[in-house]
Amino acid sequence: MTNLRKLQLIERDILKQIIELCEKHELRYYLMGGTFLGAVRHQGFIPWDDDIDIGLPRADFEKFCKIAPVELKAPLGYVHFRTSEQHIYCNPKVYNYNSRVIDRSGVKEKETYAWIDVFPLDGMPGNRFLRKLYGLYLLFLRFLFVYSQFDKIVAVSVKKRVWYEQILVNIGKVIKFDKILNTRKLMEKIDRALKRFDYETSAYVGNFMGAYRMKEVFPKKYYDETAEYVFEGMMCKAPKNYDAILTQMYGDYMTPPVEDLRNKHYTEVIDAELTLQNEE
Repeated sequence: MTNLRKLQLIERDILKQIIELCEKHELRYYLMGGTFLGAVRHQGFIPWDDDIDIGLPRADFEKFCKIAPVELKAPLGYVHFRTSEQHIYCNPKVYNYNSRVIDRSGVKEKETYAWIDVFPLDGMPGNRFLRKLYGLYLLFLRFLFVYSQFDKIVAVSVKKRVWYEQILVNIGKVIKFDKILNTRKLMEKIDRALKRFDYETSAYVGNFMGAYRMKEVFPKKYYDETAEYVFEGMMCKAPKNYDAILTQMYGDYMTPPVEDLRNKHYTEVIDAELTLQNEE
């Protein structure tokens, strides 16, 4: 079994327990991003992917943030910047503390644990111009946040970037903005900004803190109708209109990218306990 496959199996187990928790408390959840693409195209992980993303509408997300620390059982642990000064991401993660992995995607490699990212889905303005303006404001806050801890969280090894993102990455390599920017205050500011528009009453909603930013903003009706998809032998929920969502995010999503453009996190498992069964 490869290191990558071992990591995927650990994350599959985390996902199983998160879904059980969501179903127990009737929380809406959806597979997101590359995890959703993997379910549609591969009925599991994209073969080179090393993480899982899920999203919950803001109200359900806030309930999850209260329930998860209490009900998730060891070796799983919930971590959010609201609960830990050491957490360096805006969104919470659920870790398996019986694993140890090395993440070499950033300027500085770091030791962490197998994880799942949990994102809030938030409302966006219905007016196209206002939505664009609001998105630019969030993008500005997001770039300040990224610059505040550039060496820790920016995947400098990613090859497929739009030109302006590559320029910003190159600037971050040279200028040490972390000396003048306060990460904690930026996290709190982003958290407040994301909640400005109510999910339930908005015509558009999105996961702005995901990898694709405005490309993950869709009509809310897409999330009102769900379907079940096979993911690594489990039945998981995601929007029924997968074609519209994945086309907006990836274009020709059924054609895998060439080897050089595959987004790899360069994560290596160095120690783990596997508890999953029926692995081929």
